[in-house]
Amino acid sequence: MLKRLLRNKWSVVSTLRLPLLIVARYYKTFHQIRDLVAQLDSKQIDRTSFLKADASKRLITEPINYADIGARDGLLEFLEPFKEILKTIFFEPDIEEFTKMQEKYKNKKVQVINAAVSDSASTKSLFLTKKRGGSSLLHPSGNMIGLMAIGSEGTSRFSVEKIVDIATQRLDEVVNYEETKIELLKIDTQGSEYEILSALGDHRPFLICAECATTEIYKEQKTLFAVGSLLENLGYFPLHLMDGHLLSRTSSNWRNSTQLYGDVIFVPDNSANGKAIIERDVEKWFASLCMHGYMDFALWQIEELKIPKPPLVTQTEELLKNS
Repeated sequence: MLKRLLRNKWSVVSTLRLPLLIVARYYKTFHQIRDLVAQLDSKQIDRTSFLKADASKRLITEPINYADIGARDGLLEFLEPFKEILKTIFFEPDIEEFTKMQEKYKNKKVQVINAAVSDSASTKSLFLTKKRGGSSLLHPSGNMIGLMAIGSEGTSRFSVEKIVDIATQRLDEVVNYEETKIELLKIDTQGSEYEILSALGDHRPFLICAECATTEIYKEQKTLFAVGSLLENLGYFPLHLMDGHLLSRTSSNWRNSTQLYGDVIFVPDNSANGKAIIERDVEKWFASLCMHGYMDFALWQIEELKIPKPPLVTQTEELLKNS
């Protein structure tokens, strides 16, 4: 029944939203019903709609340069529909994970680099933890690490099992700006996001997805506030902070649990610096935001900044009107 409803158009969503919210006021199932409303809303946004525009064919011959630092398992599932318009570079410092990725992508048009990216060319310690997803160039002993024990796994997953010395490089040295301009950037390095972003050089991605923490989980880790300040000076602002609650979504109290970390989506703001980033290639900027589900914001910003609409934008709008 729910699946059939989710396939329908706006009229069904509009009809269901009000009764669901009214019922939610009177029953303890508020969170579950609110989740259902969120599902209905999410189905309204077709992240792939711009691919139906004729102008999108340009992105096949001139793909978006995507850098994924701390790639581990490879391309994120939600980006799979866009792999033909992405020219991907994966960075993975853990040799075991790097080897797995090399095998996975050996016949694919992607580049896998065994390198640790930081703010300088040097040698640093890589702390390999019990649960490899917690491995980092920073020691997992920040002054607020104890909060991670609130979750079901506790802090044992951060136990350091091995320390290896690894060469680090600046991002603008690994990816030369004159040869390849990074246009989409994802960073998940467990604490060293600030150092990586401070070495962007001339790179100005259209969208940056960086996992940030609100407090110090890893020793001397720069928090969301420092990362945000750094990027604000470059012309970005945090459009969306994704959930990073300590409790599982299956818990009735997960929404009220502490949110210590989460993926933060940074996009160009309306400043002169932000507008310059967008105008470098409006179509690639628009596509980058669309594939992450922010088409509505992109269309608003185009109007707000009075940016001329290129074919990809006008054709996508026309497709949406006729759908």
